[in-house]
Amino acid sequence: MYHFLIARFTHTHRTLHRHNTFSLFSVVCNTDQHKGDTFTLLSLINSCGLSPEKALKLSTRLQLINPNGPNAVIQLFRSYGFSDSQLSSLVKKHPFVLLSKSDKTLLPKLKFLQSIGASTIDFPKILIGDKFLTASLEKTIIPRYKILKSLVCDDKKVVLALRRGSWNFYNDSMVNDSVPNIEVLRKLGVPQSSISSLVSNFPCVAFTKHSRFVEAVNSVKEMGFDPSKLYFVLAIRVIVSMDKEIWESKFKIFEKWGWSRDICRFAFLKYPEYVMISEKKIMKTMDFLVKDVGLAPEDIATCPGILTRNLEKTLVPKCAVIKILKSRGLVKSGLRVSTFIMTSEEKFVQKYVTPFQKDLPLLLDAYKVQKSD
Repeated sequence: MYHFLIARFTHTHRTLHRHNTFSLFSVVCNTDQHKGDTFTLLSLINSCGLSPEKALKLSTRLQLINPNGPNAVIQLFRSYGFSDSQLSSLVKKHPFVLLSKSDKTLLPKLKFLQSIGASTIDFPKILIGDKFLTASLEKTIIPRYKILKSLVCDDKKVVLALRRGSWNFYNDSMVNDSVPNIEVLRKLGVPQSSISSLVSNFPCVAFTKHSRFVEAVNSVKEMGFDPSKLYFVLAIRVIVSMDKEIWESKFKIFEKWGWSRDICRFAFLKYPEYVMISEKKIMKTMDFLVKDVGLAPEDIATCPGILTRNLEKTLVPKCAVIKILKSRGLVKSGLRVSTFIMTSEEKFVQKYVTPFQKDLPLLLDAYKVQKSD
């Protein structure tokens, strides 16, 4: 695959087809065309919060004859926590949902989601995204739910997977490839916690074609990743998600900062996801760490995770605070950047700001100002 990693790894292209089933519907109006058009427009504008322009565009595909059905649909979604803006997004994405029978078609699906722990916060994220509302509850949703539950062993993780990528739920690979993919991991001794993390956070990776998944797993094994550690599945995620050309482009960027291929490989073993950062972010963050903070480029490779942190909101404010503390002799001059950058916001304030409030009463204010700039 990637010259310095695994020579035999090859990239295979995968195309994901998304199809909106609503486009297959047609509605025939037996009433006066003009009155129907006017009613449809007013309903889309007043009840669904659409702009006149968007409503006019949708009205060419959709015609509402009676207000009772659409109003019942709208009220149902409102009762499940949909805001005006979320209702508008739903109708834009799936206009023909307004023609559904709220009690017979929609309500059972919403109740099913509720039964597995979905909250009012989850509903819009799951339902606006893709085909859940048009899929058969008995023939599609429940059977696929059972597959997903067998992979993550927890309804909370099922809901998270649906939130993160509901469209993956309807791919053929979800049925054909997900179970054998996860079986490969289980045979290697990958903990259930890591498997659940992969499936719920990166369902498109867990459901990728089996041959590609196995190839990625073999590559990760040969690189030296430990199957018992979370980084094993994170490395799989990176390899499945990136093709050879992208890898090469990232390596060329780091070569500008003096990283050899061996250093890149070392950093990948430390924190696989660092190679997924955009070129712009890599250059800006490396420039700050090398020129402003004074780190040697090769030292950054020992903790490449710092490259993934937000430059303006995390790196700059935290480094500014530590610089002040060092100038007053309040922290060791040899304090490693990774020690305070990778810590949480709450712990950073507790350890490096609050204890020094008496000596530096404006330190917290300075930190907040840096974060807000």
